[in-house]
Amino acid sequence: MNNAHTLIYSQSKNRSIFNILDSLAVTVEVTEDPYELPLDHFFGMAARKNKKRGFLFVSKILGKHIPVAPVTSLLSGALLAMRYLETVHDHPIEGRKAAVEALLSGSRQEEIYQSLMDDPFPLAEETLFIGFAETATALGHSVFDLFNNAHYLHTTREQIVGLQSSIEFEEEHSHATEQACYGNKELLQKDGPIVLVDDEITTGKTALNIIESIHAAYPRREYVVLSLLDWRSEANKEAYAKLEAKLGIRIRTATLLAGMIKVDGNPVDTEGYYEYTNSDAAVETEIHSINLSEYENFKQIDDVEYVSISSEGHVNKVPYSGMTGRFNGISSTDRPSIDDYAFHVGVGLKQTRSGGKTLCLGTGEFMYLPMKIASYMGKDVFYQSTTRSPIHRIDKEGYAVTSGFDFVNPDDSAITNYFYNIPYKSYQDIYLFLERKVTEVRLESLLEKIKQVGAERLFVVTVNSQQKGESHAD
Repeated sequence: MNNAHTLIYSQSKNRSIFNILDSLAVTVEVTEDPYELPLDHFFGMAARKNKKRGFLFVSKILGKHIPVAPVTSLLSGALLAMRYLETVHDHPIEGRKAAVEALLSGSRQEEIYQSLMDDPFPLAEETLFIGFAETATALGHSVFDLFNNAHYLHTTREQIVGLQSSIEFEEEHSHATEQACYGNKELLQKDGPIVLVDDEITTGKTALNIIESIHAAYPRREYVVLSLLDWRSEANKEAYAKLEAKLGIRIRTATLLAGMIKVDGNPVDTEGYYEYTNSDAAVETEIHSINLSEYENFKQIDDVEYVSISSEGHVNKVPYSGMTGRFNGISSTDRPSIDDYAFHVGVGLKQTRSGGKTLCLGTGEFMYLPMKIASYMGKDVFYQSTTRSPIHRIDKEGYAVTSGFDFVNPDDSAITNYFYNIPYKSYQDIYLFLERKVTEVRLESLLEKIKQVGAERLFVVTVNSQQKGESHAD
């Protein structure tokens, strides 16, 4: 291997070999690329701190580990929705070419995306879309957005006092394997198709786990698995066929890019303490707080008044937002209200910007609503989210995660979270979005790390800041 960082060091039309820090070599053989999207537009590669799988496809369009224009991520979900229509419903999409060109070029993205949102496709059968936490919560929501006669919910790692998960399954290759689904049982009891949405499928075992769990309690005829990337081997695909035969069901799949991967080498073991190598004099960051629940003109769907409990026993009684689909689910009929909320908040926050380059930072599973708000905040706005994914941070050209910081999760002090790829002094304004208010002490670790990136101003934007029954004066 001839490089000390991640580069494609061997490439043909359908086959590429990625060198990851001279430790791992990942061979990617593309077998399906229906929209002719180049690999380097989809992802970069990084070393992952996980012995089960020591590498990570770092998406360039999801808005998770790499900042993107918010509409880019929304449009990628729309393209996956188009692929679903073409593959599962055999429905040709007139605007597909324009959408692909917009995603690749970066031009006309807002126009193309809005035209798709204005004309959602009416599904013949009532369909439930389920996004996987944490990375695909926004992707699943943006796929669902293009349909009528549909519902959406997403899985979660939140633990709720007195509430039992409707579905339980494991994401076996993940660093945090246990997931739950607190969806309204009335949605699950319907017999229409369920569409599972994930950013990437490697073996497909997570999808099979959740299908078995769903089918045991809420049987139906058909399941669909959607993903941006699908790396299942022939043996993995055979496992799908075996489950179909076992349960008497149909499982269909659709993806934007499919192929097979081969991994040689060993996971990267160690990493030094990360700090910016090119930072100059420290910037004194101004911190401002914006509590959206105090503004009567920002009307949202009714809150979800569940009480969460962290792994160390901390209880938070502030309600969750009803606009995420995490709990009771949302319907196609809720879409206008959610979009109206995001528009008014986005326009309001736009007025607080300094006018320079701006980053909107979602937190964990709370991805879609901040992304949607960011899409209305004007030009030169980028979006990404914090994450649970532990990734090796190496400041090398061609490597996908060149900077990043770890911090204590404000909702659970026993869990380490991260944010990546924010170059020093690259943004004038940063907007940190929280779904629920937490104490200053619990937020301190995250704020201290964000201050190190050298932004002039940091806005902490909280959607819900009050417990039920509290007044603004409390």
